Amino acid sequence: MKTITKKIGMTLENSNSKTYLELLDGRSEELHFKQAAPTHFTVSDSEFSLKTGVTVDLEIMNVDLVATSTVIWPGATIRVRGGLQGQGRTMKASASIPFNKKMADGVQGESWLYWVIETPQGEFHNKKPIHMKGTLKGLPPKDATFYSDSVIPLFDAEDNQVGTIYGCLQSN
Repeated sequence: MKTITKKIGMTLENSNSKTYLELLDGRSEELHFKQAAPTHFTVSDSEFSLKTGVTVDLEIMNVDLVATSTVIWPGATIRVRGGLQGQGRTMKASASIPFNKKMADGVQGESWLYWVIETPQGEFHNKKPIHMKGTLKGLPPKDATFYSDSVIPLFDAEDNQVGTIYGCLQSN
């Protein structure tokens, strides 16, 4: 196995996301997010093996998304921050390129996201990552869709569970 340790910075200019937010009191809403700022990430530490191909590791530096609530807090802005401006650390992602295949053919991509969600009720955060999966045909991941089929608990600043998010979907 050979490791390549060159780092390359990249930017994803825009994307759209949606997720379901459900509070413990039963109120729920499908939130539709737009990027408030470009997402910056680095590509680094690729590992190559003749048996498995290449694994490309990515570090997502920031995520900044906004949505307008129409049900739980009508008219209020809901903001999601991830990465260094969210929980204070980068988020991990990877692409697996099988031997004898090119990324342009479509390869498996995954990310593990930690968010801070700013709401009128305060800031919520997840302790368990949102595991997103999708097919990549290049970097930055344009024309790609990622999804999560997990239910992720959300906590307030005092570490009390306040709700869950699920049905996360991102299109670039």
